[in-house]
Amino acid sequence: MRISYILLPDIIEAIEEKNFKSLKVLVQNLHPFDIAEIIEDLEPTKSILILRLLDSKKCSDVLTYLEGYKLEEIIRSFPDKQLIELFEEIDNDDKVALFEELPPSLVQKIISILPREEKEAALKLLNYPENSCGRIMNTDFISIDEEKTISEALNIIRNSDISDESLVSIFVVSKEGKLKGYAKLTTIVRSPEHVKLGNISENIVSVSVYEDRKVAANLMKDYDLLILPVVDKESRILGVITIDDVVDVLEEEATEEIYRFVGLVDPEAKYFMLSYKDKILKRLPAIFIMIVLGNLSGFVLNSFEELIAHLTILTFFLPNLANTTGIIGSQASALTIRAIATGEIERSLRAFLKLFWNEFSTTLLISGIIAIAMFMIALIRGDFFIKLALVVSLSSIVSSLVANTFGFLTPIALRKFRIDPAGSSVPFITTLGDIITYTTYFTLAKIILF
Repeated sequence: MRISYILLPDIIEAIEEKNFKSLKVLVQNLHPFDIAEIIEDLEPTKSILILRLLDSKKCSDVLTYLEGYKLEEIIRSFPDKQLIELFEEIDNDDKVALFEELPPSLVQKIISILPREEKEAALKLLNYPENSCGRIMNTDFISIDEEKTISEALNIIRNSDISDESLVSIFVVSKEGKLKGYAKLTTIVRSPEHVKLGNISENIVSVSVYEDRKVAANLMKDYDLLILPVVDKESRILGVITIDDVVDVLEEEATEEIYRFVGLVDPEAKYFMLSYKDKILKRLPAIFIMIVLGNLSGFVLNSFEELIAHLTILTFFLPNLANTTGIIGSQASALTIRAIATGEIERSLRAFLKLFWNEFSTTLLISGIIAIAMFMIALIRGDFFIKLALVVSLSSIVSSLVANTFGFLTPIALRKFRIDPAGSSVPFITTLGDIITYTTYFTLAKIILF
């Protein structure tokens, strides 16, 4: 159990008894994340009371963990003077993240009261495209000329006002400010003072300020980086992305993928800030698509009405066949989306054919095993009517392979047309699988049994 849940009753009691001395003791040594969790469970007046007991730095850190209507209420409660103090303590990338949580009118108010330097830095980051590396980069970093000695570099570091997380790496640049590499702080400290910084620097990957933030996340994961430099088209370093920024990006991306996978529009919208009208409108489109596809399934069943009436036992095997087809199609879609996301699929015919064959052959083996099981079930359930068992087993193979092909091709086709592949959601593929199953099953039944 988290410490925030354990302390919450004592904190509420201290607030109600106006025992501010005890309240300050309870919260001042907590991590900002734990304080944010406590605040999320309290009324706005009680939340504000806790924040005003904290120093500006800690209060600012707590704000970076809040979001939605709670953050907006708290920001509005602070006078302008205190807002300036709080936002001066927040890193530029975290400022941008906070601004994205707040209504435009409130953002405009905050920016208007910030000091000129703070205002310019915030506006500069906000001007970069949404989801770009420039939007999440931190301008709090140290870059030192490669011609500087270790002694000179140490003096620069000592006199800097840089956060601990940004001191992991010191970036080495040319006289023109172009990124040449980096040097670990431990390496600098252990090197002779007369050695030039360029002599101990190591190569490092970088990312363009306009590149999508997912690219930065993948680079940091692949190269095991704690900090990644962000550069302009001239390779001049503009900022850095730290590991905590990447964790937030990965969490947001995962949430978006899950929302899109079940057909929700605009996964970035905050749930509690939406009206019932918005919540309904964001869900209805996907549901209407499923209704249309469901009617197609009904149309297929209706076209085989005479066959079903003549041999009602055929309907017994429909649920198993439809479920199997839906699962295989969804699995193929999910695996393909992942292959696209991880870059395993290149934009080449060879890569396409290789992936298609791997997925098709795998499904062929799986459907073969399933067909044997379905044959035995149909044989026993159908009083050893071999033709019926043959229809069921063949249907499971054919419909599974067709569903797999559709599940495989749909994300690739969407990607080709620059549509998010995650839009080929599970409901869409499973409903399409029903149509494939019904058509295959009853067509084979008509051919083999009559």
